[in-house]
Amino acid sequence: MNYQFYTRLAKYYDRIYHYVDYRGQTEFFLHLIEQFNKSGNNNILDIACGTGTHADLLQKKGFDVTGIDLSSDMLDQAKKKNEFVEFIEGDMKTMKPKKQYGVVLCFFNSMLYNTNREEMVNTLINVYSCLHKGGILVFDTVDKSIGEEDSDEEYSYSDDNLDIIFKPHWVYKKNIMKLEIDFTLNLEVMHDTHLMGAFSLKELEEIAEQVGFEVMVLNRNFDRIEAAEGKHAIFVCKKGE
Repeated sequence: MNYQFYTRLAKYYDRIYHYVDYRGQTEFFLHLIEQFNKSGNNNILDIACGTGTHADLLQKKGFDVTGIDLSSDMLDQAKKKNEFVEFIEGDMKTMKPKKQYGVVLCFFNSMLYNTNREEMVNTLINVYSCLHKGGILVFDTVDKSIGEEDSDEEYSYSDDNLDIIFKPHWVYKKNIMKLEIDFTLNLEVMHDTHLMGAFSLKELEEIAEQVGFEVMVLNRNFDRIEAAEGKHAIFVCKKGE
């Protein structure tokens, strides 16, 4: 994994994502946990935890949190935030957690780094095996059809010594999904091409159910719990009690 976003740019990651309401998202996670997690297990595993902001906030809410990520550079940033969170370098596709969790999280569309059905099934089996009965997996995703739209986004950050422009764009062609990202860092232009899994929301729901989960597909608005209607969604996948 050599994406500049997670290596060279890791130290700027939080400033690139300065517009994300992590506290609001964490409060929404707490509502989901209260309503759907029936495991009685206080352990949370944050997959693709990045710089650990969700993990930090959840630990401060009283949970025992473990963060796992492929990027040592991202984990270096995460470890600066909270000494009580265990951060582990590892891959969701091959991870072998040593304990069970009541909740597993995976956000910023990171579940789509499972680029085909076999990888997705294997990762979901890994998650299922480390969840306590009644526990939940919560992840966000997009329908592959979003990559057929011409909808560039642009975000910027500036301070006295730093100017960043961040432009992500989904592309779906010939059954291949990519996340193309252009960066400008103090006038230096960089580009990442992230190969992603090309799944419809329905296909992901069917795969999760095949693994054994009870699945709810919700709107990705971090505001209220309601059924998904668009191309952005949050999956709540429950392991049977």
